[in-house]
Amino acid sequence: MSRRELGFRLGIALFLAARTALAQEGAPPQDPSLDNLVHEAGYRAAEPGSLGAVVERGKGPIDMVLISGLGVGASAVEGFMQRNAKRYHMLAITLPGFEGAAAPPMPPAGTSYGDQTWTRAAADAVVRLIKERRLRRPVVVGHFVNGTQVAAQVARENAVRARGLVLLAGSSRYEPVEATPYWPQGLPLGKKVAMVDNGLAPRWFKTVTRTTWVANNFLPTDYSVDEAHGKTFADRANAPPLPVLIRYLCEFHASDVAPMLAHATLPILLIQPQFTETLRSDTKRSYLASDFKQPWQGVFDKRARSSVSYLDGAGILVMDDKPGEVDRMIAEFVKRSARS
Repeated sequence: MSRRELGFRLGIALFLAARTALAQEGAPPQDPSLDNLVHEAGYRAAEPGSLGAVVERGKGPIDMVLISGLGVGASAVEGFMQRNAKRYHMLAITLPGFEGAAAPPMPPAGTSYGDQTWTRAAADAVVRLIKERRLRRPVVVGHFVNGTQVAAQVARENAVRARGLVLLAGSSRYEPVEATPYWPQGLPLGKKVAMVDNGLAPRWFKTVTRTTWVANNFLPTDYSVDEAHGKTFADRANAPPLPVLIRYLCEFHASDVAPMLAHATLPILLIQPQFTETLRSDTKRSYLASDFKQPWQGVFDKRARSSVSYLDGAGILVMDDKPGEVDRMIAEFVKRSARS
């Protein structure tokens, strides 16, 4: 099989066949005139090392930093912050490129997605923010794809000395529920990086159309059991320029924070959506398990100071779908962590 054919099939297997086939009938999935691996002509990039936005809420005694990802930012945790303003002093981070913020410059051509250029820069920027604001043992909260990766890197920094790490609808990596010839289960990180660098990015995402992207991205009912609320965030997540979304997604697919978390010493709370029975039984939604359940199998089995909960009837916006349960679990986790 040629490398070109492998790249094309990998893209289909990972991003289309694993998600709902909703592209318009007859519409070509790719446009050879596109180059989604660079910014559009005239795009004004952000200053390297900057953050997209920082929203401050609450006057509570516990410092908390919240980081969301993949198209959405501080707005995803607004409800949580309003409910918990008396408990925590919170800084909600929008990653550069999301929710109207400018993205960083693209790395030089040939830079591996395994280098995690944007992810590491965002984590470094959050660490600087924590030091500048003189936050004391903050609770670091990561939400969703990319938010998980940045938060995990921030929480393990010695300079931060985090009280603990909370992950909401977190995804440590993509792990297929069923192995395919193009993406086996348990694929070593080095091979994942090579497949993204040599196949997925240049042979699929480089020329994929926005129509195809939107049609096969997470659906409103993936985000929330309240479909109207979910649609708001699905639209918001699709709004950034396609090169920005693709850069972040490819860095996610060329990463795996599970080994790091399995050996980290800080307390960890993982709160995952279990979605609904209808979604769980829908064979076209197997990507939900591949992103939010399968990657965590066995990660915390032998690890102390870890707590994992799956909430039925909740989507990616688990903190909105199950506000009482999420607020309670985080408050109890913070209380336990204070004694550590």
